[in-house]
Amino acid sequence: MTAMTSFGSTPKTLSEKLDWLDVRYWRFGHDELLEDHLFDLYAVGDDGAMTAQPRVDTLTGETRGLMVLGRSGDGKTALLMRTLRASPVLREFGQDMTGNTLFITVPPEATVKKLAELILARTGYKKIDSRLRSSDAWEMVVHRLGKVGITTVVIDECHHMFRTGAGRDKQGAIQSLKHILQSAGGVALIVAGVPSLRDEILAEPSGETYRRFQELKLSAVLPDTRNAALFATNLRQCAGVLGIHIPADDAFPERILFAHRGQVGRCVNLAKEILREATTRGRDALSLAAADRVFRKSNTGVGQTPFHDAPWETVRVELEAIGWGM
Repeated sequence: MTAMTSFGSTPKTLSEKLDWLDVRYWRFGHDELLEDHLFDLYAVGDDGAMTAQPRVDTLTGETRGLMVLGRSGDGKTALLMRTLRASPVLREFGQDMTGNTLFITVPPEATVKKLAELILARTGYKKIDSRLRSSDAWEMVVHRLGKVGITTVVIDECHHMFRTGAGRDKQGAIQSLKHILQSAGGVALIVAGVPSLRDEILAEPSGETYRRFQELKLSAVLPDTRNAALFATNLRQCAGVLGIHIPADDAFPERILFAHRGQVGRCVNLAKEILREATTRGRDALSLAAADRVFRKSNTGVGQTPFHDAPWETVRVELEAIGWGM
């Protein structure tokens, strides 16, 4: 992690500091795990480096997929977006119709057919017949992906495809994922969602779609682990760039991780809000009282919080006694 902003200099003004904090990405062990899984999905060049061309089974012509699972707040979206943007070979498909990787988020209300229409629209196909059947729409998706040069599709919030209700089709959702994995020329598929996504795909009687996916389950950051140490390092370095002192005896990293039970996304957001509060109010050090106020603004109705002004071990024991454990 560097002390440089995206615009190439150490942030000095308030607006520069806030912009820098907003875009700062905190790396954990999950990054290495995701990169290792991705390496298995793609062909490798003579130099041993991953290429953008998915591995294709020579007998079936199919590619393989990756399922990234985690609770809401575990940081799935940030992890995927950061990995995509940092990759030397996977380039996000944008409005200029260039790039080889399409990142799409499934809206909660989207049906399987609607998702196909969204993908077609994102890839430049606008004239979609409202009478088109869902299966035909997905055939068009497969054709369109090959035509515009997309070799990787990332579907975030994929569990929304399996919601129940009018116009919903769980079997159709499974078939749509299978369509992508069977695309001519090869398209790697990465889906992300809450743990129930795995169960929904497993519900297919044959289990053939599930067998095409590797799994990456995002775990919580536990105390006294390498990831907990990385979290503390990220917090300390961010504070240093912003000119904010973190009192060593107040155990801020431990309290923040405990507050959201080690969920990466929520813990990072809370840490950034605490740093932002100190920065915008011109403070040169974090305080437990201020962190407590920040936490309560988005967690109303709580009694004692992890930021109670007392020794951390005392607070932790009291909170665990009332069921607030990691």
